Amino acid sequence: MSSDEQDTGDDRARDGARSPGRRDPEQERRAAERARRIRERRAAERRAAAGSPAADGHDQPDEPGETGDRAADTDEVAGPAGRGSGRGAAAAVRERTAARAAERSRSRDPRYRRRRLVALLATAAVVLLGVSAAGWWALGRYGPPVATVRVDGTRQIPVRDVEDAAGDQTGVPLAAVDTDGVAARVSAIPGVAAVEVDRSWPDTLVVAVTERTPAALLDTPDGPKLVDVTGFVYRDAPPDVRLPRLQLPRVAPDDPATLAAVGVLQALPAPVRDQVQTLSLGGGGSTFELGLTEDRRVLWGPWPDTDRTAARARVLGPVLQREGAVYDVSSPSLVTVRQR
Repeated sequence: MSSDEQDTGDDRARDGARSPGRRDPEQERRAAERARRIRERRAAERRAAAGSPAADGHDQPDEPGETGDRAADTDEVAGPAGRGSGRGAAAAVRERTAARAAERSRSRDPRYRRRRLVALLATAAVVLLGVSAAGWWALGRYGPPVATVRVDGTRQIPVRDVEDAAGDQTGVPLAAVDTDGVAARVSAIPGVAAVEVDRSWPDTLVVAVTERTPAALLDTPDGPKLVDVTGFVYRDAPPDVRLPRLQLPRVAPDDPATLAAVGVLQALPAPVRDQVQTLSLGGGGSTFELGLTEDRRVLWGPWPDTDRTAARARVLGPVLQREGAVYDVSSPSLVTVRQR
């Protein structure tokens, strides 16, 4: 027999001795206390069976001493099995609480936040790339076709040559045009230094050409050729062009003497450059000599000494105002002029 049942029997005996069929206030209080303890015990059994902590404020003790009474009542009813279930439920509650605390601590860590931000940005980038790729594919398949090919930047190269090299793109979806292929074909035209191919929506393909800048002439078995500022020999010279002629053993963009010679011609003021007819190697092949109009010569000095190119070009203009046939500017600070 449990303690509550024994107390109930005692109370009933006392109640029968006092006044049968009626309870005094003390009996009412004890009965209410027993009913409350039974309700709390049953609630504890349900929580132990469900494995979850108390979630309802009505199951919490109203007075400090009631916690001990509730534990005692639970032990009386449940026995060892009930106490084991209670400890298991308490351990599960502690594990869940620790997990939630660890999650909150991790979410407050700046490194964790940065990792989450990076992950979100990477995901957004992948999505955007996918959307862009799908949109570009749709434009290449169903977008507006090319109606016009516009050529910009040509001065000496015929526009027709550029259009022929670009190919017939009319009717091709603008997004589907192989711009790299067009640029490669146009770059192969003699005299083209660089090409940019762009799309001008909705229906125009733009081919922007940068032509080579001629700096000198080179006499070849096939006739005079133009040489650009990089030392590249690229096309036949027009009959009426007037440029200095390079008289060097080899003319090429990778030849140091060629690059030095082109640099000299570019450094000269235009009025002086217009008087230069030839540029050749001097005695020993380590110096330059400029042949001018009116049978004059300029001894330029060692061509590998490119640091003095600007200074020599600067003093040559004033020196040519003096009467003479040979002008030595190899030392810019000590210029000499002589008659043969």
